[in-house]
Amino acid sequence: MTMRGIAIFFLWATSFLTYGTDAEEYRGFDLLCQQEEPFVMLKETSTGRKFVGFCVDLLEELKKTMDFEYILQETPDRKSGNALENGTWDGVIGEIMKGNADLATGSLTITSQREDVVDFTKPFMEYGIVMVMRRTEDTERDTFAFVHPFSGIVWAAIIASMFAVGILLYLTSRARYRLGVQSYHADNDRDFNLRNSLWFAYWSLMRKGGEPPPRSPSARIITGVWWLFALIVVSTYTANLTAFLTVRHLSVPVSSVEDLAAQSSILYGITDKGSLLDFFKNQEGTNSVYERLWHAMKARPGESFVSSVNEGMDRVLTSNYIFMVHDPYFQNRARSDTECRLATAGAPFLYRGYGIATQNNSPWTERLSLEILRLRESGRIDLLRDTWWPRSSCSLDGARKDASARELAMADFIGIFYLLAGGCVLGCVVAVLEILWCRFRGFKTKGVEDIEEGNLQELMRGFSSGQYAILIQRNTYKQRHCDNCHNNVNTNTTRL
Repeated sequence: MTMRGIAIFFLWATSFLTYGTDAEEYRGFDLLCQQEEPFVMLKETSTGRKFVGFCVDLLEELKKTMDFEYILQETPDRKSGNALENGTWDGVIGEIMKGNADLATGSLTITSQREDVVDFTKPFMEYGIVMVMRRTEDTERDTFAFVHPFSGIVWAAIIASMFAVGILLYLTSRARYRLGVQSYHADNDRDFNLRNSLWFAYWSLMRKGGEPPPRSPSARIITGVWWLFALIVVSTYTANLTAFLTVRHLSVPVSSVEDLAAQSSILYGITDKGSLLDFFKNQEGTNSVYERLWHAMKARPGESFVSSVNEGMDRVLTSNYIFMVHDPYFQNRARSDTECRLATAGAPFLYRGYGIATQNNSPWTERLSLEILRLRESGRIDLLRDTWWPRSSCSLDGARKDASARELAMADFIGIFYLLAGGCVLGCVVAVLEILWCRFRGFKTKGVEDIEEGNLQELMRGFSSGQYAILIQRNTYKQRHCDNCHNNVNTNTTRL
């Protein structure tokens, strides 16, 4: 056998031992990983050290359906893989290129550069880049914070309504009293002078009831609607004031990458390795907003770049710094942030995916991709994600518009103003109908002059008969219904 034949046989045998004549015959993988919480973590257990995490659980799901075994080891340099100047790669990508591993898993982002040297399965998770900032509370103190639940026009409308109701009560009661619609003792229209009517409207708005209580039908209709109006206003004010005083108002300095590039007061940066660094490097000459961000970070490398995700998150909490990072990394760190100090600025950008890296032309790439798609369609991967990324109790979106309570505008209140106006109109209509009805029947009750004359005659009879005690008792009763009766009694007594 020639040397050429020996070489061909050696390559065939190596291929057979590695992949077999059919992919079905292969049952073992050398699998590399890069530790990154919670994708892959090395934990101490009762049986020794073992790898756990989202990617490990995903491998176990694939193992159940595809029936293979694997040996999981960490990459020697603990890097995901970056292109070096000499054309080689480091990290797990470099190890696969060298043939030291069959597969690699972890937070490996699928990029075009990496696809040139290795193969990737379909992504098992998509993500975006988020701008992580420290959540700051609005430290400004407002002396007149109690007026903020309503807008200015709502306050003006409420005060105007109070005066309008008071004046309306006065006018309807005065008209009934002057025209003698009902018996003086049956109604208390005379008690609703302008001062008492306005005070009654104010007391009712303060939910204190109000004195004197109205007796006429028209006044009761107006009062009933005004009480309902006051109930809604006070309840709404109380609820919205509580929100204003308890909800923390957030100060969001930036809400997009354009805002970030346009300002210079806040430092920002990324990790000094990984796919995000490669992305910004490739922005040279594109004249994009990402190129401006890259130039700003290159100008201050010591303050912009960090060696790890945890270092970047810590810098966010301790300085005026915005950290651009993969959303899953941020979500994981936010779980331990019990004080809700971390939040995102704006929406995620630069959406990409994580995949399992394989050797070029590996027959297992398509098989793994197909099984990953099945796990995604069945919802199994979503369940794994919920297990390792449970929902945080904090609101992580720092740029939300509804992060603080808003003042109520006139459009929110127009309905109860319509209700109040309708009730007032109804009360006026009832008062007019009462007046017209009494006019039509030709009925007129005794006016105040008749009552005062009757009191004077009764006073004279009382003195002539010596029944002074009875007279005083009767005048005391009359005084409740007529402000002038007491003065008249004293005047006539002096004359006698």
